[in-house]
Amino acid sequence: MKINLKKKLLMTTLLITTVITAGCGVNKEKSVDQIETEMKQEVKFDKMKKGDSKSLKRFYKLNANDYDGVILYTPESTMDVSEVLIVKVKDKFQIESLEDSIDSRVNYQLQSFSGYGPEQCALVDNYELKSEGNFVFFAISENAQQIEEAFLDSIKQ
Repeated sequence: MKINLKKKLLMTTLLITTVITAGCGVNKEKSVDQIETEMKQEVKFDKMKKGDSKSLKRFYKLNANDYDGVILYTPESTMDVSEVLIVKVKDKFQIESLEDSIDSRVNYQLQSFSGYGPEQCALVDNYELKSEGNFVFFAISENAQQIEEAFLDSIKQ
């Protein structure tokens, strides 16, 4: 139940944020590769390795070809939960289903670590999720807010 309430609050926040900032200052033409390059100048993706389309399918049940671009960093170890996902959607209607996939991933991680990984669960509980323009950002990390700030800086006009 806690997750459903959190999801509803998150969806409301995202909706309000999207309405308020729709198109304000977001460079919609920027590629995910450009975003990644700029972000790497500001932050390190500690405890993470670069993911690929197979990782995207495995962790999120998503097909990379459905989007204009995807950046995925996954945990280096099975005992880590740090990960980053940035997706450039082709159509804003993809955002809701993308957020549902992210929600499923969060629930899976919480379930996986619930019996023995309180530190991991705390990190997962404090994830960052943001939708800006045609981009969706998701991060689980000790420095998730810093990664989010680097993402926001990189998509500005």
